[in-house]
Amino acid sequence: MIFPALSGTKAAARLKLIVGRKTAPSPEIEARVRVILSDVRERGLVAATEYARSFDGLGPKQPLRLSTKTVEAAANKCPKAVQEAIKRSIRQVRTFHERQIEESWVLEGDSGQWLGMRIAPLRRVGLYVPGGAGVYPSTVIMSAVPAIVAGVREIVVVTPCPHGLDPAVAFALRELAIEEVYAIGGAQAIGLLAYGGKGIERVDKIVGPCNVWASIAKREVFGTVDIDNIAGPSEILVFFDESSNVEWVAADLLSQAEHGSGYESAVALTTSAVAAKALSDAMQRQFEASPKKKELEVALSRFGLLMVCPNWTIALEVANRIAPEHAEILSTNAKEILEGLHNAGAIFVGPWTAESVGDYMAGPNHILPTNGTARFASPLGVYDFIKRTSLLLYGPQALAADGPHIAALADAEGFHHHAEAIRLRLPAAKAATQPASKAAPRRARPVSRPSKVAKPRRSK
Repeated sequence: MIFPALSGTKAAARLKLIVGRKTAPSPEIEARVRVILSDVRERGLVAATEYARSFDGLGPKQPLRLSTKTVEAAANKCPKAVQEAIKRSIRQVRTFHERQIEESWVLEGDSGQWLGMRIAPLRRVGLYVPGGAGVYPSTVIMSAVPAIVAGVREIVVVTPCPHGLDPAVAFALRELAIEEVYAIGGAQAIGLLAYGGKGIERVDKIVGPCNVWASIAKREVFGTVDIDNIAGPSEILVFFDESSNVEWVAADLLSQAEHGSGYESAVALTTSAVAAKALSDAMQRQFEASPKKKELEVALSRFGLLMVCPNWTIALEVANRIAPEHAEILSTNAKEILEGLHNAGAIFVGPWTAESVGDYMAGPNHILPTNGTARFASPLGVYDFIKRTSLLLYGPQALAADGPHIAALADAEGFHHHAEAIRLRLPAAKAATQPASKAAPRRARPVSRPSKVAKPRRSK
């Protein structure tokens, strides 16, 4: 039986494995990633191109950058049905992410000081789109659209193309007006984005799901550039009961177990032994008919869990401990579970809301926190492509009011010159606030607001 119900010590042991699940790379891989990054940093585009020829299937005479003509030719081969799906996905993902736009603001304090926050987009970002073992136009959409909505002007895509640029990926790139595309993946792609090379400027941030080599590289370059997260293997957790269609539940669980790393997690929680038996049987039927039996068996035998809980309170405790990437609520008590489920990357409510809805079309981002990081992390969004700058403007009245307190705190912390920087100003500040002084308070300039929606600048 591929997905038996577990209880007692067996369930506890499997839960412990799931919570502690890590794709721990070998020291050899980590050391090799550091060598690649160092080489790309030193030799730039030459090194990156050599690695792309060795590992990413780049042809001996093929340039690393894909020309507009190459992207256009590949996009023209995209089937009409897929074109329409990509267009619809872009529209709906854009509509959702436009609600995340932040605006600059200022406020005036009691003593006439002006304080505020300036919101501005990052200038140049790099998007990693996997392309070795699979094809991911959805990742192009999910990573590029929030950057475009944020106002990012320069978007760079790296994607390995061992068999040429996929038509669906090419069509998504064309629809989003992204023209700076490099046929490279792995640690070498991350190094090229982080350090740049001849004719290629480094980016400010790297986002997108990666393989283990690129994920380690993202961790290594963090600080030189920003990153979104260190993504782990896919996860799903489903709440279900006797009212649930177990064939649908089984299909949703298998949809995440099929990714192929062997570290995917699929968890199903219920309070009904009858429902658990029905789901176990459904999983077996769909497994036997699957073209991906090998991938499913490896993942489910390691990190699959079907658990009958004494009540929904216990089920929620288990779920919040796991903090899954995807959580589905397919039971009749959806409101109770939704209110008690605090840790999840995305929550899918009701029998019609399959996880695949979020992967491709609904609008919320499918680049989500994994490996329990949903306890504190959020989905990729517009907020990942902006930076916030604090604005401060004090006049003499404000400094006269706050200055003695600032100096006292600086002295308490042992920072003499911090305090002196205030004390030297205080006499002039107090004199300027005397009744004889009628100087009008300075007013801050209005804070400019970034464009709400902007398309990336076409590369030269």
